[in-house]
Amino acid sequence: MKKALRYSEAALVSLLATACSGGGSGSPSHVEPSNNDSKNIASSDVTIIESTDTTMETSVPVTTIYHNSVIELTEKVASLPVPPTQEDAFRTDVSNTSNEEKVGDTPHVSTEPTKQEEHSLEESSPKPDVPSVSDKEKIEEVSSEPEKTVTVNEEKIEEGTSASVDTTEREDVSVEESILEGEVTKPIFEESSPKPDVPSVSDKEKIEEVSSEPEKTVTVKEDKIEEGTSASVDTTEQDVKENEAIEENTINPIDEKTEENVSSITPPQENERGSLVTKHVYPTGEYRPKDPSRIFDEADRYSSQNGLIEKLQHQNNSVVNEHNQVHNIGVIDVDFSSSNDTGDAFLFTNGKNRLLLNQGSPRVEKGNKHSHGTMAAGVIALNNKNAYIYGYTADSNGMVSASNQYYDAAYERGIRIFNNSYGNTPWEERVKEKGWETLANHNIYLELAKWAAKDSIFVWAAGNEGNIHRYTGRYKHATTESHVPVLNDNARKGWITVAAVNWQETALMDYSSQIGDVAQNWGIAAQGNWDLFNHTVFPQGTSFAAPAVTAAVANVWDKFPWMSNHLVTQTILSTANKLGSKDVTTGPNKQIGWGVLNVERALKGPARFDKRLLVEEEKDFVIADFDYHQYADKDRLTWHNDIVGDAGFKKRGTGILYFGGKNSYTGDTVIEGGTLAISNDLTHSAVTIEKNGSLLVKNEVKNVSIGNSVSNKGSLDIYGQGATIQKDYIAERDSRTVIDIHTALLDIKGTADMNNSRILADIENVDRVPTQTENVRTILKAGNLINYNNFYTVSDRIAPYILVSKVEKQENEVKATYKRNQTANVLRSAVAVSRSAENVGANLDKVLDEVATKPNSAIQSDSVSIINAKPMSVARTVESLSAEIYSSSPNMMLNANRIFSQNVAERSLQSLQDEKSDVYAITSRQSYRISQEGYASADVDGNQSYVGADKQTGPLLLGAAAYLSRQKADFERSVGSSKLHQQGGMIYAVYQLDNHYLLAQTGIAEAKNEIKRSILLPNETRRVETDVKSRLYHFYTELGHRIKFKQSEVSPFMGYQFDSIYQKAFNEGRNFGIQANRTHYNLNSYLLGVRAIMKFGDVSVNTSLSHRMTSKAEGAFGFNARYIGAESDIYLQGISPAKYVTAAKLGLNYQMSEAFNWFGEYAIARQKGGERWHNISVGMKYRF
Repeated sequence: MKKALRYSEAALVSLLATACSGGGSGSPSHVEPSNNDSKNIASSDVTIIESTDTTMETSVPVTTIYHNSVIELTEKVASLPVPPTQEDAFRTDVSNTSNEEKVGDTPHVSTEPTKQEEHSLEESSPKPDVPSVSDKEKIEEVSSEPEKTVTVNEEKIEEGTSASVDTTEREDVSVEESILEGEVTKPIFEESSPKPDVPSVSDKEKIEEVSSEPEKTVTVKEDKIEEGTSASVDTTEQDVKENEAIEENTINPIDEKTEENVSSITPPQENERGSLVTKHVYPTGEYRPKDPSRIFDEADRYSSQNGLIEKLQHQNNSVVNEHNQVHNIGVIDVDFSSSNDTGDAFLFTNGKNRLLLNQGSPRVEKGNKHSHGTMAAGVIALNNKNAYIYGYTADSNGMVSASNQYYDAAYERGIRIFNNSYGNTPWEERVKEKGWETLANHNIYLELAKWAAKDSIFVWAAGNEGNIHRYTGRYKHATTESHVPVLNDNARKGWITVAAVNWQETALMDYSSQIGDVAQNWGIAAQGNWDLFNHTVFPQGTSFAAPAVTAAVANVWDKFPWMSNHLVTQTILSTANKLGSKDVTTGPNKQIGWGVLNVERALKGPARFDKRLLVEEEKDFVIADFDYHQYADKDRLTWHNDIVGDAGFKKRGTGILYFGGKNSYTGDTVIEGGTLAISNDLTHSAVTIEKNGSLLVKNEVKNVSIGNSVSNKGSLDIYGQGATIQKDYIAERDSRTVIDIHTALLDIKGTADMNNSRILADIENVDRVPTQTENVRTILKAGNLINYNNFYTVSDRIAPYILVSKVEKQENEVKATYKRNQTANVLRSAVAVSRSAENVGANLDKVLDEVATKPNSAIQSDSVSIINAKPMSVARTVESLSAEIYSSSPNMMLNANRIFSQNVAERSLQSLQDEKSDVYAITSRQSYRISQEGYASADVDGNQSYVGADKQTGPLLLGAAAYLSRQKADFERSVGSSKLHQQGGMIYAVYQLDNHYLLAQTGIAEAKNEIKRSILLPNETRRVETDVKSRLYHFYTELGHRIKFKQSEVSPFMGYQFDSIYQKAFNEGRNFGIQANRTHYNLNSYLLGVRAIMKFGDVSVNTSLSHRMTSKAEGAFGFNARYIGAESDIYLQGISPAKYVTAAKLGLNYQMSEAFNWFGEYAIARQKGGERWHNISVGMKYRF
């Protein structure tokens, strides 16, 4: 049999050995801790010693052990019946002497043994030195027999995994039994933080041996909190500064029109948890308030000037991103598996190992899947899939030596959840004699209590005393470690004690200790029997009920990472089931504490606000203190349970918290900062909204009932179907009442005292298109409405299409009057006013009027999305709905045909001068820009080729020509692109009479315009591609006079051109796309110009200068159409043909022979708006 350190010979006579059940919560030795003057936990090592478990291939009984002091055993040995031959597997010895210190004349054994020390601890013959104690002190002597667990499959499993077993059968095992040696896992050393001091303990106190169960840790928010303070108490220096800033700040809005606010209102400080009723902003546009030069500010507060724009929400500077935060878990235990004998139990789904052993510790794991730590970690892995599990080997001669170094190493690695499946359980008489205050008063416990008060959670096994130790009374209470909160009330924020129940959750297991009268307020029960590692290990005991709770703690904290450790602890305890029922707990009892663990309910948040779960400093309030979090999943900020209880609730910080249940807790609700949002009834609690707080009431289906009074110093926001306040509503003068004037009603059954405060009119979402007829709606009513003088503001978030004209009191009601705004006004607010936008605005208003009267319209949802869009989004939509590309691109067809017409006219006159017939071919390249103020411009590139032939007979020249043209244009912004394929031909004639001539042309052209564009609706982007086919007819005549010189000629002329374009019907095929019938355009233009030619032998130079004027060009390409899905006609407009165009040309002709010559030309044109056109051409001519 193995012996714990420092046993007296007298104790060996009366030791009663029993095999330990899996709980590992063995009975304690009755020796009290010996407290020295050491103040540093690093130097005052604490040793907790446990015996190891062994296995046997038979049944798996639940067994326990107990420890008796030397005095108690010697006094009772004659009268007591012979006890069973079983003992707890885990015993702990808590000593406070450092490695270098001596107690009396006896050296102290270090809690972190060297290799030689470990070897010596395993030897059973030599007895270790025992520190000297006074005659009055009791020395506890414990012998332990290791338990044996049932093995099923001894398969080799990947290294780094752990197993857990606590089910053993009584069997004597030699103390000299060897411990499995394992491979060393190299620790990962990280930068350590300074270890906190531990209060000194007097030498007069006694050393206590404790049986131990390994503990687990989980990473939590690493907020730096002053040592010894509680995580949920707002007494830190930073909080004091924040509170002072909040007190100094007012809710008065500030003027943001200039960089320096002239308002007398104090702006929120950077670190202040900002008010929702400050920093108002004023968007521009015609839907502005009555005075468009100012926003809501100090001067407006009590004036009669209404309708000013107010910023609905403040800018959150404190945004926390914890989307993927995982809380890892620490387990301090006897030993862990050093071989791959646990299968995939400790592997993530990606195959990565999740059991990290002895990180930052020199210890080496030597166990197997039956090791106590392996089994405890196995239960955690089975119930939590996300956390890394940090295991720390604390084995010392088969017992746990739970030194502070393991806790420190884990804490420095971000672990904030600790599983502790160890402890000691004193006799009932000893508890009565000494009290928990004395028994639990040890440095390491006090230090852990500080962590629990700050940011950590410790889960403890209650012990396995059960029926076996009923005559000692030890089964009536949990371990000494479980009672540490007796010394530090704030430790309850992160302290949970766990008993074991059967798998049916109907009864406490026979082996399990009860939680006890004192610890019941932080106690709970969970399943204690488990099946691990592919049905090869079956641990039992409270040692394995505790890891189930530890895993649940990590799961809850992962879902709600913004929670404090105390909120997580309250959630776990308050959501427990009643024993034998699925009903939620109503209170704790000495057997199982608050009830049986219900993980599913815990993942929905707390179920009780109960004063018994609170610490003294919280003043009867559950506190949620966190800053704004940006979660895509709102469920991570929502408590869904129906919350009951006698405590109140306080919301602090800038974050938003949602209550989804029907809550009937009776304490007050105080919103000091951020937003509390409720979507269900709040039946009993009186609500106080402080100046930096907001209460959001919103349910789209029903009216939410608040059963008590509401006092508002900040912002009460009513949305959805609204709210009913069953008692009184008091709005202080600086507060605001936000109401969705489109859907919500605030109904106050008692008196509504508005104190001349303001109502902020908002519309969160418009579900149908409103008309432009004014709508009057009741938004507030009360049994008695007093002190309201029609003071209102308009939300900056309200849809720009909504124009609120007034909010006024009528007897005991407040009514709002609003209507749909014109699109042109919306566009002005986005500074997006243009000719195209004005035209589209008029078109869109027609369609919206239609949809407002036809709820089943095919474009209802599209229209609603436009109504709800922000001004800039509306501007983008309007730009795409202009479809102006259809009215702008005909310019390309017209220009190509006019270039062809003028080039042929010049060629025919040159042929007339040669007095011969000829054929010619020309190719040209042109680039130009079409633009007009108020429309999207386009750069056009293209090329054109044509051929022709003419025959001269006397004074008459007859000819024909044909051309092929390709052009491409990319319009600005979202208007689209165009590819134009065009071909045409003409016949012409020139008649010469003396020095005068008359030219006439008539021709036809076919074109296909490939248009690609996007319809940018707020709810969808639609790509459309359409081919628009057109035909052009033209007639051109020119009258000129030829003035001949010896080697040159000048010919002034004037001309007239008629163009007629027929555009065929087209359909874009998508809602809000364009559908148009056949369209016809006619254009008349007039030309004045002069041509000249000069000959230099075989070379001649020709020039021309002309000016064209097109009459009635403005809007010449506009046409009627309609949006697909609507029946209203709309009128589309785009860039008009240039009214004035001046063109110049310079050409060079080279005669290679009498019949053949080459020529080239460069032409430039300038339109009225300054746009230029360039054309380069080359050609050849053959005369005959």
